[in-house]
Amino acid sequence: MKLITTDEQLRLLIPNVLATVEGEPTLIEKLYPYLESAEQWVMDTFVPEANFAEIAEADSSGPNERFRFPLEKLVACHAYMTAIPSLDLVLTPNGFGIVSNQTVVPASRERVAALIASLESQRDAAIEALILRLSSRTDWQQSEPGKYFAATMFPFLSLCRRLAIREHIWDSYQQLHERLIKIESVLADTYFSHEQMQVFRSHVFTQHRSASPLEEQVIKSLQSYELELLNNIQVHPQCYYDLITIIREHEEIFPAWHTSAVAALYTPKVFVNQKSSGGYWL
Repeated sequence: MKLITTDEQLRLLIPNVLATVEGEPTLIEKLYPYLESAEQWVMDTFVPEANFAEIAEADSSGPNERFRFPLEKLVACHAYMTAIPSLDLVLTPNGFGIVSNQTVVPASRERVAALIASLESQRDAAIEALILRLSSRTDWQQSEPGKYFAATMFPFLSLCRRLAIREHIWDSYQQLHERLIKIESVLADTYFSHEQMQVFRSHVFTQHRSASPLEEQVIKSLQSYELELLNNIQVHPQCYYDLITIIREHEEIFPAWHTSAVAALYTPKVFVNQKSSGGYWL
């Protein structure tokens, strides 16, 4: 493991764990294989191995410290959530049994389910905080995880709250992400072009640091239409045409659209009369 290496460090991230009695395995020993798996999952999904190692080695005064806490919380919650179903089970010669003693009563199934749900919620909050912070890093933007989140107009998990989704945020975001890819592909082919959509996504991903006020206006309108489509509400084509009108009238602000193949669809053909043109009598 690279990130969480001591029992004390792990206990700061997972509250309400009884102290280990001498001779018993420590909490980090019990969760070791789950922490290993959680770190690998995070490196495969959110933070490339090189960035992960860099953050893991960060000291309290270094520039990477701001990424460390949400990363630690993410790994700890995911590992603990994964481990819970098996933590109170032991394999005996006669089959599985429940760990119990005279002072601690085994938790009910409902309480265990509530704990897992709480850990999932904390994990998802850590994912959101981590992605928001990582979006400012150019090296992460160019990584595969960075490209995944930058592939739509909604790169952050706050998308779920805008759709009144309060549970299973990460799982829900992944499903919405797939739908957004298809929605935005159609919008690009028909109205806004892939080139201009990529510019819009870049502005959103970098939290509008280089966007003009007019670009922000178009982006927010387009995002609102995409939310309606995600809610299975049809958007009248005139809404898109109104945005295209703004784009057509401000070539200096939207050059990517004006140099795209889609722009030709909205450029009227002008008839020019020539001497060689034929004529007709009424």
